[in-house]
Amino acid sequence: MKYGVLVLILSFIQFTYAQNKKDWGYKDSGAPQYWANINPLYLGCTEGNQQSPINIITKNVNKGAAHFELKYSVAKGVNLILSHNTFKMVYPQGNFLEMNGNRYQLKEIYFKTPGENAIDSLRGMLEAQLLHEDSKGNKVILAVFFIEGRSNPIIDMLVKNLPTQPDKANFIANVDVHQLLPSDLASYQFDGSLTMPPCSQGVRWIVLKQTMTITQSQVDSMRDITGVNSRPTQEIFNRLIVK
Repeated sequence: MKYGVLVLILSFIQFTYAQNKKDWGYKDSGAPQYWANINPLYLGCTEGNQQSPINIITKNVNKGAAHFELKYSVAKGVNLILSHNTFKMVYPQGNFLEMNGNRYQLKEIYFKTPGENAIDSLRGMLEAQLLHEDSKGNKVILAVFFIEGRSNPIIDMLVKNLPTQPDKANFIANVDVHQLLPSDLASYQFDGSLTMPPCSQGVRWIVLKQTMTITQSQVDSMRDITGVNSRPTQEIFNRLIVK
């Protein structure tokens, strides 16, 4: 009986939201500071105490980061989709991050301009966020900062295949995710959340210290379509950040 009532309540919430044309985004009434007002399911965006992104203050970081390994291969093809003003690559099965005895499958890669997380208040021109998930739904996000410099081959492929219509998928063949990553995988690690609604917590973040490079024109090509698509940094509270 209680389960049935819960289902009815959730169904009503979803119906009410569907009737409301306003949706979340990054400007005007859909901007991050209003997300919790748009849909009751987004209340965690303001009420959570482990929200992401954050500004990592390096002098306050402790030792103790978990070792992780990346088991990536060249993908025969990925789908590039424009969703909520953000480009994301949807990855096929068979690419993994292994940490603490668990295996997390690479699901999607999100591209944020400018970057969302910061290290001593410095953000990248772009941040690639590699979302992984295990069989129980636990999530790990590997974040890579991009600064101005030489063009990146994967970003170049992405720019040449940018969809301009929401939820339309463009297929990109032979994508080697290693080309998004630096050679040194030293990182900062902490507990956080998704940076987009519903802002679910319980996400383990791995923010790489070493940066990659991108050209201003590559960033401009993406931002001309998405606009700014970054959530501001959130309070750290008493979270432990390790390296």
